[in-house]
Amino acid sequence: MIKVILVPVDGTERSAEVLDTALIIAKRFDSHIKVVHVRELAHEPYMFGGIPKNYREEFARMSRKAVDSTVDTVRSQFNAFCKQGGVKTTRKPSVAKAVTASLHVLEGDAETVLGQESRLVDVIAMSRPTKHRIGGPGVGELHESLMLHSGRPVLIVPPEWQARRADHAAIGWNDSVEASRAVCMTLPWLMQMKKVTVLVSKKREDGVGEVIDYLKRHGCKVDYKVLSGRGGSIGKKMLAACNEIGAEFLVVGGFTHTRTRQRLFGGVTSHLLSDTNIITVMAH
Repeated sequence: MIKVILVPVDGTERSAEVLDTALIIAKRFDSHIKVVHVRELAHEPYMFGGIPKNYREEFARMSRKAVDSTVDTVRSQFNAFCKQGGVKTTRKPSVAKAVTASLHVLEGDAETVLGQESRLVDVIAMSRPTKHRIGGPGVGELHESLMLHSGRPVLIVPPEWQARRADHAAIGWNDSVEASRAVCMTLPWLMQMKKVTVLVSKKREDGVGEVIDYLKRHGCKVDYKVLSGRGGSIGKKMLAACNEIGAEFLVVGGFTHTRTRQRLFGGVTSHLLSDTNIITVMAH
């Protein structure tokens, strides 16, 4: 079951969108939403070494003020979220059948802190990384790190997503260990869906029957769809297929190829992290 949802926040509107989506999930499973903000310590830039002390002190003061302001915004956002959603605040998850939430403001390096906080959660909900133009579409470093090292699925919320319950899920199946893990980790969701569609390439069609049988044994209502055409981006074809069949929840294995290959030649993970327009769950 999905009982603990980790939501890293930074006080932006994107964080609010992820919290709204986490609430939809929490209501489905009576989950606890663990909201974490990392208050990163300001470091004096190397280039400031030759600048007078009073300027360096002013920089440090302004940095602390900006960090404190962000923390205040995060607290206000969290309180408004709980009030509007009728969510009870607790310090830690309880055994009660109710939606609860807690806010944790921690200090340190974001990647390290979130890696530690993700150890005992069921899913990590994050906003889709923003694109950059240096070297092509960006792959969010924290998304990468958490996906590869937390052992937990990462749920990606696209920009301007209107939080709602999804009843039709699609699974991107390529017979990989990562895809298998993604399916197993999302079974609580898949079992509650009104429909599940397995997306496969033509060369994987012969083996799709085993996937369907496995899901049916877990009570899923499932069929499959062969991705059309040769060549081109598999990730793009998956999103097009989801749009065609009306699926708003996509499950895939993340980084079935190395990150170096993903960055140099592109791949499903890179495409979905930069372009997905529906809720997408990835597991490595």
